[in-house]
Amino acid sequence: MQSKLTVVAALAGASLLAAQGVAAAAQPLPLRARVLRSGELAGFRPDHGIAKYPSAALWVQSDPTLSSAQRAAEVARLRREGFKGLVQQFYAHGATQEGVSWVMQLGSAAAARAELAVSFDKYRTQDIAMGARFTPYAVAGIPGARGYGLRGGGQAGENVFFTDGPFLYLVGVGWPTAGAHQPTRAGLIAAATRLYRRVHGHPAG
Repeated sequence: MQSKLTVVAALAGASLLAAQGVAAAAQPLPLRARVLRSGELAGFRPDHGIAKYPSAALWVQSDPTLSSAQRAAEVARLRREGFKGLVQQFYAHGATQEGVSWVMQLGSAAAARAELAVSFDKYRTQDIAMGARFTPYAVAGIPGARGYGLRGGGQAGENVFFTDGPFLYLVGVGWPTAGAHQPTRAGLIAAATRLYRRVHGHPAG
């Protein structure tokens, strides 16, 4: 019969091995490994290479809808949040359906959550101003995630934001409403969930 001491030691050893397994699984990941892989967004394939934005200024300049004053304000905010870089990958399904996946690294988990709130409100304001119907929704399975659908002007889209540590992620799809075999909200949420599970807890690489 095992003594209580032996049982306690065995349990402690098992706990240590489990902790080591978790530590081994959480290997560092570079930004380029934090966007959707081929096959994770069903029906879509990567379109062109990954775009890299090593500075807040370069990322903000990629948005042609902003005025000079708005660009300056966004750059200042991102720098305060500790912007370290962003990578973006586009995807295509046929000639008309488009997808996107990007990840932004900031200075802290709190900064990533703050930027999620700012980005969500910014997109909502822009899209409503353009006449789109904006429909926010919850995303089960990804803590703190925020999703929204868009409809208007013959176009539709679905987007999901989520954070994990100091990283902010966006995945989205867009398509003409007159097209056949349109993407679904469930399909996008499934892709976002796959990405979240793959990157969750992995430190910067």
